Amino acid sequence: MVANNAASQPVSVSQQEQHTAQLPFSALWALLIGIGIAFTPCVLPMYPLISGIVLGGKQRLSTARALLLTFIYVQGMALTYTALGLVVAAAGLQFQAALQHPYVLIGLAIVFTLLAMSMFGLFTLQLPSSLQTRLTLMSNRQQGGSPGGVFVMGAIAGLICSPCTTAPLSAILLYIAQSGNMWLGGGTLYLYALGMGLPLMLITVFGNRLLPKSGPWMEQVKTAFGFVILALPVFLLERVIGDVWGLRLWSALGVAFFGWAFITSLQAKRGWMRVVQIILLAAALVSVRPLQDWAFGATHTAQTQTHLNFTQIKTVDELNQALVEAKGKPVMLDLYADWCVACKEFEKYTFSDPQVQKALADTVLLQANITANDAQDVALLKHLNVLGLPTILFFDGQGQEHPQARVTGFMDAETFSAHLRDRQP
Repeated sequence: MVANNAASQPVSVSQQEQHTAQLPFSALWALLIGIGIAFTPCVLPMYPLISGIVLGGKQRLSTARALLLTFIYVQGMALTYTALGLVVAAAGLQFQAALQHPYVLIGLAIVFTLLAMSMFGLFTLQLPSSLQTRLTLMSNRQQGGSPGGVFVMGAIAGLICSPCTTAPLSAILLYIAQSGNMWLGGGTLYLYALGMGLPLMLITVFGNRLLPKSGPWMEQVKTAFGFVILALPVFLLERVIGDVWGLRLWSALGVAFFGWAFITSLQAKRGWMRVVQIILLAAALVSVRPLQDWAFGATHTAQTQTHLNFTQIKTVDELNQALVEAKGKPVMLDLYADWCVACKEFEKYTFSDPQVQKALADTVLLQANITANDAQDVALLKHLNVLGLPTILFFDGQGQEHPQARVTGFMDAETFSAHLRDRQP
C-alpha cells in the first residue's frame, strides 16, 4: 500500500524547530513581557522583601553567592511555569480543534476582555486567599540562604499568581494551547519566568538603589498590558467575524491605545516628550482610517487572486487511491483546517503567488480538510504521523513520501518556492 511509510517517519527535531521559529509570535516576546510585568505595582514592591527572604536575612554574603541563590530561586519559579507550558502544549490537536469552535472563541474573547478590564483596575483577579496563605506558609518553611530551600521557594512562588500576573499568564497559555508545540510551550513560559526574575537578580546583587521609585508610572505599565491583552479577543474574534470586521476591531483597539498613550504623555514635562506625543497622535490618526472608511461608506476594489486547485481527500484509502491515480507524477498533500491560522496564511499569501503556482504546475495537488477533526481525520493524521498544523507532505511518482521535504509551519512565497526547488531528489 502506497504512503504506508509516511506513518513510520518520525518528525525530526529540526522540523519542530522550524515550526517554532515560524510562528507569528516569537517566544522572546515572553521574556520582554516578563520583564514588563516585573514593573507593575503588584510585583515590583515585593522584590526587596523576596530578596531578603531568598538570602535568609544574611547581609554579608558574597556577590557570587547572592547571585547564585537568586538564580536558583528564579529557576525554581521557571520550573513551575515551564511545566505548565508543557502540559498545555501537550494537549494535542483535539484540544486545539476544540479551542477553535465559534462558541469557544467567543467565550475566550469575553474571558480575555474581562482579564484586560482587571488590568485597567476594574477588579482584581488572584488565587483564593486561603490557598495563597497555604502556599505562602509552605514557602516560609523553607530555609532561606540554602540552594535547596531557595529552589523550593521559587517553585512555590510560581504557583502564587498576583493580580498583575494572572491576565498575561492566561494570554500566554492560550497562545501555547493554539500552537500545540511542546518546545514552544516550555520555552515560552521559561523565558516569561526568567524575565520576571531578572530585576530580582539585579536588586539582590546591587541593592535597592537600582529599584525605580514607585509612582503613577507603575499603574500606567499595568494599563498598557491591559491593551496588549485586549489584542487577544480581537485575534480570536477575527476568525468568527471575518477579516473586514477584524480590521475594524484592530482599528478601534489601535485608536484606544494610542489615544490613551497620548493623553497619558501630556502629563510629562520633558521637552523630548513633545516628539513622542506627535508620534502617538499620528499613530492614532493612521489607526482610525479603517473606521473612517466604514463610517463614510468608502468602497475598495476587491483584488482577485488565483488559487491552487486542490483535489480533496478525506481518508487514508482516498489518499492511497489518489497517489495511484497520479500515474508517476509528484504529489503534494496540504493538511488544512479552518481553525488553523497559518493554514489560511498559506492559502492567502503563499499559494496565490504566481511563482509558487508555476513551480507546482506539474504536481498533483491534494488537500485534506480536517476542520471537523473527526475519527477519519484523526486516523489520517496518525497514519501520516502529523503532530500539528500546518503540515505539507510531498510524495514521489511511486507514492513514497520524502520526509525531508515535509513542511511544518508557515512559509512565505519566496521561502516556499525555494523549498520546492530544493525538494527534488
